[in-house]
Amino acid sequence: MTVFVLYHITTPREQIFLFIVSRYTSKADAVYAIVLEWPATTNLTLVNPVATNHTTITMLGYEGEFDWKPAGDTGGIIVIFPDIPVNKLPSKWAWVLKLENIK
Repeated sequence: MTVFVLYHITTPREQIFLFIVSRYTSKADAVYAIVLEWPATTNLTLVNPVATNHTTITMLGYEGEFDWKPAGDTGGIIVIFPDIPVNKLPSKWAWVLKLENIK
Protein backbone atom coordinates (compact mmCIF):
# COMPACT_ATOMS: atom_id res chain seq x y z
CA MET A 1 0.00 0.00 0.00
CA THR A 2 1.40 3.43 -0.90
CA VAL A 3 0.41 6.40 1.19
CA PHE A 4 1.66 9.92 1.56
CA VAL A 5 3.43 11.00 4.71
CA LEU A 6 3.30 14.70 5.43
CA TYR A 7 6.03 16.48 7.29
CA HIS A 8 6.85 20.12 7.53
CA ILE A 9 9.90 22.32 7.68
CA THR A 10 9.56 25.53 9.63
CA THR A 11 11.93 28.36 8.78
CA PRO A 12 11.88 31.81 10.43
CA ARG A 13 9.88 33.33 7.54
CA GLU A 14 7.88 30.51 6.07
CA GLN A 15 6.44 27.08 6.50
CA ILE A 16 6.95 24.63 3.66
CA PHE A 17 4.93 21.43 3.30
CA LEU A 18 6.46 18.43 1.58
CA PHE A 19 5.10 15.02 0.73
CA ILE A 20 7.24 11.92 0.83
CA VAL A 21 6.13 8.54 -0.31
CA SER A 22 5.99 5.98 2.43
CA ARG A 23 4.63 2.49 2.60
CA TYR A 24 2.82 0.64 5.34
CA THR A 25 2.74 -3.04 6.03
CA SER A 26 1.55 -5.04 9.02
CA LYS A 27 2.35 -8.25 10.83
CA ALA A 28 0.47 -9.56 13.85
CA ASP A 29 -0.51 -6.53 15.96
CA ALA A 30 2.12 -4.11 14.59
CA VAL A 31 2.02 -1.68 11.68
CA TYR A 32 5.28 -0.75 9.99
CA ALA A 33 5.78 2.61 8.27
CA ILE A 34 8.68 2.54 5.82
CA VAL A 35 10.09 6.06 5.56
CA LEU A 36 11.97 6.67 2.31
CA GLU A 37 13.38 10.11 3.15
CA TRP A 38 14.81 11.30 6.47
CA PRO A 39 12.73 14.19 7.86
CA ALA A 40 14.36 17.61 7.66
CA THR A 41 12.99 18.46 11.12
CA THR A 42 12.39 16.38 14.21
CA ASN A 43 8.68 15.93 13.42
CA LEU A 44 7.22 13.46 10.96
CA THR A 45 3.44 13.37 10.60
CA LEU A 46 1.90 10.04 9.66
CA VAL A 47 -1.56 10.96 8.42
CA ASN A 48 -3.24 7.55 8.55
CA PRO A 49 -2.67 5.81 11.91
CA VAL A 50 -4.93 6.54 14.87
CA ALA A 51 -3.14 6.42 18.21
CA THR A 52 -4.37 4.99 21.49
CA ASN A 53 -3.17 5.68 25.04
CA HIS A 54 -0.93 2.62 24.70
CA THR A 55 0.68 3.40 21.32
CA THR A 56 4.43 2.86 21.10
CA ILE A 57 6.73 3.76 18.22
CA THR A 58 10.20 2.34 17.68
CA MET A 59 12.62 2.18 14.76
CA LEU A 60 13.88 -1.20 13.66
CA GLY A 61 17.62 -1.45 14.36
CA TYR A 62 17.60 1.43 16.88
CA GLU A 63 17.11 1.09 20.63
CA GLY A 64 14.49 3.07 22.47
CA GLU A 65 11.01 4.40 21.85
CA PHE A 66 10.20 7.56 19.92
CA ASP A 67 8.01 10.24 21.46
CA TRP A 68 4.80 11.06 19.60
CA LYS A 69 1.64 13.12 19.87
CA PRO A 70 -1.73 12.97 18.11
CA ALA A 71 -1.85 14.96 14.86
CA GLY A 72 -5.53 15.84 15.21
CA ASP A 73 -8.96 14.72 16.32
CA THR A 74 -9.53 12.53 13.27
CA GLY A 75 -6.27 10.62 13.40
CA GLY A 76 -2.66 10.84 12.44
CA ILE A 77 0.44 10.72 14.58
CA ILE A 78 3.30 13.19 14.84
CA VAL A 79 6.46 11.17 15.44
CA ILE A 80 9.20 13.13 17.19
CA PHE A 81 12.59 11.94 15.98
CA PRO A 82 15.42 12.13 18.51
CA ASP A 83 18.84 13.43 17.49
CA ILE A 84 20.44 10.25 16.17
CA PRO A 85 24.11 10.35 15.14
CA VAL A 86 24.61 9.20 11.55
CA ASN A 87 26.76 6.27 12.67
CA LYS A 88 23.84 5.02 14.83
CA LEU A 89 21.26 4.96 12.01
CA PRO A 90 20.29 1.42 11.04
CA SER A 91 20.28 2.31 7.32
CA LYS A 92 21.26 5.01 4.83
CA TRP A 93 18.33 4.53 2.47
CA ALA A 94 15.10 3.78 4.36
CA TRP A 95 13.93 3.56 7.95
CA VAL A 96 11.16 1.42 9.38
CA LEU A 97 8.99 2.68 12.21
CA LYS A 98 7.14 0.02 14.17
CA LEU A 99 3.80 1.25 15.50
CA GLU A 100 2.12 -0.86 18.16
CA ASN A 101 -1.28 -0.46 19.79
CA ILE A 102 -2.85 1.72 17.11
CA LYS A 103 -6.38 1.60 15.71
